[in-house]
Amino acid sequence: MTSVERDLRPVTDEDRNLEALVRASPFPVFVIQLPDSLITEVSDAAVQFAGRPRAELLSMRLLDYVFDPEVAAQSLALVAEGKIDGYTRQGRYRQPTGDYRPLTIRISAFTDQCPRRRALAMFLESPQEPVVPRDQPDDAAGFVLGTIDDQWRIDRITSDVGHLLHYEPESLLGQSTFTVVHPEDISHLLLLASEAAARQGESSGRVRLRTADGGWIQCRVSVTPLAGTTPGGYAFAISAIDPDRRVASPRQRELEDHLRRIAREVSASGVAALTSDMPTALDVPELSTLTSREYEIVVRLVGGERVSAIARRLFLSESTVRNHLTAVYRKFGVASQGELVARLGAASRP
Repeated sequence: MTSVERDLRPVTDEDRNLEALVRASPFPVFVIQLPDSLITEVSDAAVQFAGRPRAELLSMRLLDYVFDPEVAAQSLALVAEGKIDGYTRQGRYRQPTGDYRPLTIRISAFTDQCPRRRALAMFLESPQEPVVPRDQPDDAAGFVLGTIDDQWRIDRITSDVGHLLHYEPESLLGQSTFTVVHPEDISHLLLLASEAAARQGESSGRVRLRTADGGWIQCRVSVTPLAGTTPGGYAFAISAIDPDRRVASPRQRELEDHLRRIAREVSASGVAALTSDMPTALDVPELSTLTSREYEIVVRLVGGERVSAIARRLFLSESTVRNHLTAVYRKFGVASQGELVARLGAASRP
C-alpha cells in the first residue's frame, strides 16, 4: 500500500485516538498495519530511537528495515491470523547509515478481533545504547514466571501463582503442565512452544488454566525455549486477562497498561536466556517463595548483571532493585549478594 492509498483508507475515531496516545508514549513504539507492516504512527521516543524524521517513518514498512524480512513477515501473518498474540525476538534494525543496530523487538496484537489489522511494535533495548524509559511503575504483580523440563514438568515457579491460580507453589513442582491446562487448549500451548522453538524466541497466546478450586480462567501465556545446557525445556510467563477490558476507543490508561505489559513480557522472556543454569526450585525450595520480580532480579544477578544494569532493564530505580534484594536475602537467610550467588552457584546442576 502506498502512502496515497493509505490516505484514502477510512480513518476511524479509534485510529485517531490510538495514534494520538501512542505518539505521547515514553516507549519507542510503532503502530503497524497487519500483515504488511505499514507504519501508521510512531511515538516521539521511537523517532529518537530510529534516527529518522517522523514523516519518513510514516512512509515506510517496518519489514523494509529489519534484517530478516521474510522471517518477520511469516511471524506477522501468524499474529494477523490470531494464531499467536505476539512474539519477542532479537533482531537488527537498518539505520539511516545503512548499518544494522541490534535490538530486542516485541510485536503485540492490539485487538482480539480476527483477522487482526493492527499491532504495536516496541523496540526496547540495544547493547549499544539502551533506550528504556525511566521511573516506570514496578508493575510485576500478576505475572507468574517459571520453567518446565523436557517432559513438560514444572520445575520452577514463582510465588505469584498463589494470587493468580490459588495454588501453593510447591504443590505444582514436579507436576505435568498439562494438569492445569484446559484439555481443549493443550494443542494451542504446543503450537506456541513450536513457534517459539522455531524462531528461538518467545511466543504468546491465550490459554485457559485451572485454579486450585477447580475453576478455569483465561490467561496470557508466553513460552520461550531455555538456552544453555537444559535441552527441550521452556521458560513461561503467565498473566491474567481482564475479561472486562474494552478494546475499542482505548483510554490513555488502557494504552499505558498495554504498553507496560508488553515491556514486562520482553523483560520476562529475557530471563529465559539466563534461567537454565540456575538451580530448580526442587533443588532450592526458597526459589518458590520469590515473587516474579524478585526471581527476575536474582536470575539477572546470578547471570553477572550489576544492580544498575538490572534497574535499567526492568525500568526501576536502583533503590527499588536493592529493596527487592533485601527481601530476597531475608527469604534465603543470607546477608549479601556474594552469599546469595554462592548459595545458588553451589546448588546449580553441572
